[in-house]
Formats: sequence, structure tokens, C-alpha cells
Amino acid sequence: MHLRRNFIHSEHPNIKQLFPLVTKSLTKAMTALSNGDSNYTASSLELYAQDVFSRVAEIDNAFKNMRITIEYLRKTAYRDSSYNFSEHHAFHIENFLLRLTSVVDRSYLLAGSTMGLENNKIEKIGGNSKVSKELLSFSPKSYSILKNMEKEIDPLRAPRNKVAHQSGFSSKKISVLQTIENAELESISVKQITDLISYDEIKDVVIDESIEQYEKVLLTIDNLVKELIDSLSFVYVDLLKST
Repeated sequence: MHLRRNFIHSEHPNIKQLFPLVTKSLTKAMTALSNGDSNYTASSLELYAQDVFSRVAEIDNAFKNMRITIEYLRKTAYRDSSYNFSEHHAFHIENFLLRLTSVVDRSYLLAGSTMGLENNKIEKIGGNSKVSKELLSFSPKSYSILKNMEKEIDPLRAPRNKVAHQSGFSSKKISVLQTIENAELESISVKQITDLISYDEIKDVVIDESIEQYEKVLLTIDNLVKELIDSLSFVYVDLLKST
């Protein structure tokens, strides 16, 4: 079963109600640009709406790219490529792992912007801790949702960090595929392996395991982002009512 598209978070009702303010801010910016001006004046609420909307758009973009990655992880062959299947598959897993953790970081930024925290305080190292501290009293439910996100991706942090800081993704099964793929070049006998299970059968196992693991966590995090936006909705409503 192919991964269904769950949510477009920028179309969430609590975000869509910010569109008029975002449009006003962007119109002012484009008008200034067309007049040759580098600066423009927008209200604090317009800037707030633009910040929040931008955070959600960044999250949507990460999800879009991860869904594209899932499509590639389903492939059994990469024709017209000079690289082996195992190299492509490992590459797309690395891409997925890096983007998955970025969704959690961007969700912290969304929470921070929702509270009106300054970008230069939440975008630097330690920004997530700053957001957590403020959010704990501001919205305990939102704080809990972010912690649930971290818990969900925790099993994938070790391979993600390895990809980010040490080396590429690897696993025992992918290593077996690499051995078979490089057998002719390296003059390594793999008959003992292929007599037990064929190369194509190993590929199928690798693909199935990847899809099962990554599709599941993607859907879970997608739902948690929706819950986060739900939990922060009262902030938007209160601000809009005050204008």
C-alpha cells in the first residue's frame, strides 16, 4: 500500500486564517521592491503571521521531500544510472533521516514563533531548549506533543547522527547487497550467499523493511504536527480577535 498524503499543514484552518495578514505583508514587500526600496513597513501582527506561516510551510516542504524519498525507496532498480541499487537505496535513507529530524526542529521553531520569541534566540544552538522552557508554562499540551515527537524519532537518532557526522548509512543487508554488486569487480565469490537467497530476494527484503519502518514514523510525526497546530490554535484566535 502506497503512502497516502495525510495533511497539508499550511491549509489547517488555524493557519489559513492567517492568509490575509500574510498577503498584506507580502504585498507591501513586493510593492517596495517594485519601487526600488529595500525596506517596507508591516504591522507587528502581519510580521507575526508571516513568521508562523513560513514555519508551517517549511514543515510541509520537509514532508513533501520525505514522501518523494519514500517513492524512491520503493524502487527495485535505478535504470540509466552508473550507481548500484544499494548506493541509491542508502542515499535515499540518508536523505529521509536528515529531513525527519529537521521536522522536529522546525516544529520547535513553529512553537517558538507562535509564542512571539525572537528568531535569533530560537534558531541558534540551544534554541529548542529555550522554546521548551517557555512552552512548558505557555502550553503544557504543546510541550508534551513536542516531547512525543522526539520520543518517536529517538530510535533513528543514532543512524541519523552517523550519517550527519561520521559516514553514510549502512546495514547488514545492504552490505550483503554491496558485496554481491561488487563481486565481479572485487573478485569475491558470493555463490554461498546466493545459493541461500537470491540478490533480488535480498533487495525485496531491504525495500520492505525500509518502507515499513520509515512510512510508519512519517505518518506518526505528520499526525503529531497536526496535533501541535491544534494545540497552539488559541494563540492565533486571540491575536486575530484583538485586531
